[in-house]
Amino acid sequence: MYKKIEVSRLSAGSVYKLLAIGTLCSMVPFCTLMGVLALFGSHTLSWNDEPVTGMSGLLAGPFIGAFIGGCVAALWGSVCALGLWIYSRFFSYTIAVREVQVDSHYHALRDWKPGVNK
Repeated sequence: MYKKIEVSRLSAGSVYKLLAIGTLCSMVPFCTLMGVLALFGSHTLSWNDEPVTGMSGLLAGPFIGAFIGGCVAALWGSVCALGLWIYSRFFSYTIAVREVQVDSHYHALRDWKPGVNK
């Protein structure tokens, strides 16, 4: 069940976190797939305008995806944070969130301290 809450300001860290999760969870698998295709000789990945194929392409794919995702999250996150900051000066907005059911496992992880709880 989703609950609607009205927000007057969203922190920049939340914006960056959402964009980083979204871009990394999409770009890394996509570039890994391109790395698999590069393993078979396809020119799907390039670095410095040189195609990366073979085992190098397979290994470079996830790193290229992480690099692209990180750059996109950093640049687009800055633009989105600025835009939301300007928007929040004049208006508030409503977002829909789903509440998480807290279970005993969550409490055990939250209260865990190294060397104390064994």
